[in-house]
Amino acid sequence: MIRQRIILISVLLTTCVSYAQTTYTLKQCIDYALKNHHNIKIAENDVQVAYARKKEGQSAYMPQINGIAKWDYNIQLQQSALPDEFVQLGAALGQTFPSTVAFGNHFSTVVGVQLDQFLYNKSYIDGIRAIKPSYELAELKKEKTKEDVVYNTITAYYQIILINEQEKLLLLNEDRLNKTLPVVKLQNEKGMIKKVDVDRIQVNINNIIAQKEILNTNKTLAYDNLKYNMQLPLETDITIDTTYSKEILDMYSFSDTANIKNKIELRILRKNLQLQNVLYKRTSAPYYPVLSFYAKYAGQTLGNKFGESFKHWTPIAALGLQLQIPIFDGLRTASALKQSKLNLNTLNETIAQTEAGLKFQMKNANTKYLNATDNIQINKTNMEMAKNILDVATLQYQKGTISYPEWLSSQSAYQEAEANYIRSFVDLLNAKLEIDKANGNLDSYK
Repeated sequence: MIRQRIILISVLLTTCVSYAQTTYTLKQCIDYALKNHHNIKIAENDVQVAYARKKEGQSAYMPQINGIAKWDYNIQLQQSALPDEFVQLGAALGQTFPSTVAFGNHFSTVVGVQLDQFLYNKSYIDGIRAIKPSYELAELKKEKTKEDVVYNTITAYYQIILINEQEKLLLLNEDRLNKTLPVVKLQNEKGMIKKVDVDRIQVNINNIIAQKEILNTNKTLAYDNLKYNMQLPLETDITIDTTYSKEILDMYSFSDTANIKNKIELRILRKNLQLQNVLYKRTSAPYYPVLSFYAKYAGQTLGNKFGESFKHWTPIAALGLQLQIPIFDGLRTASALKQSKLNLNTLNETIAQTEAGLKFQMKNANTKYLNATDNIQINKTNMEMAKNILDVATLQYQKGTISYPEWLSSQSAYQEAEANYIRSFVDLLNAKLEIDKANGNLDSYK
């Protein structure tokens, strides 16, 4: 008995948990997405990579110290020719000197440290100059990623709001038809209307039932889409705060084409142009000489036997300057500079095209927003008027003062007004989102 009670309690608790839902406002959806979205975490990693690259680039111009260890076994020593004076002197003394002699030892070992320092290397200097714009570019791309996440989350949230609006209107129609159907059946039984009129209402009810099934499927997909854009686990059961839609519509929107240059897309392109200009200068570095300094201190042993190559160490030390002057590289640098210059020209054209496109997008969004604002007021008024007409017609039809076709005409007019309102609602939400995105005003949704 106790075991059965435990099982029953467990089932009830599981059921309660499974039906527990979390209601999210738009702000909460955006906050969750900004904290958990994988693309933002990837962008943050890219910023850290850029920061690490900054340290790496700066280290190139720091002193480089390396330990050196070298062991040589000269299997065949190089022969060197003796001067003729030695050969003649030997002949005069009655000695025969060979014409060539091998100098050096078969074994040699060197162990020490060497410091190398660039005094002037244009390639590394320009590389250090490229660090700052490269890091700032990664920061801007992170900002753009956040903007995309916010935009996609809002779009997914809107889709659910629109489905809820459709669902509410569909339920109102279903309720109205369900109340009308018994009256129509009674009129048919009394011979006041034909059976086909009853069937028409039943068909409309059946159509609404089918539309509700489709709408439920679309709602499930819409919620999954929202959870995906939030990076919320798909198995999480959530709802959204549909009352928030009024606040969305009441939020102030504006259009300011003078602010177009502050758009994140253009800021990324301009920063990329700055970076490419630095890299263009770096491309010309092979035309410039490279001056470096080195210092070496080591110990050396020499011998003609293996064991002697590790005994009798003698110190060696050296300081030096090295200057490399480029003379001819087969026109490789000239070709690289030409490519880099063309890339810069392409980037400038891209900036101009993007700026024109964003300005067009902003003006177009403003026009759509103004039209959508007017249309939703007109369509909302029309829907309310059509509903009043339908309510009156329904009452008259139930009393038998008007014919079925007249009532059906009022019903069709109301459904058309509903559809127009939903379309205008869709247009207004999308137009508002687009104008806020065009003006860089998505932060207001947070």
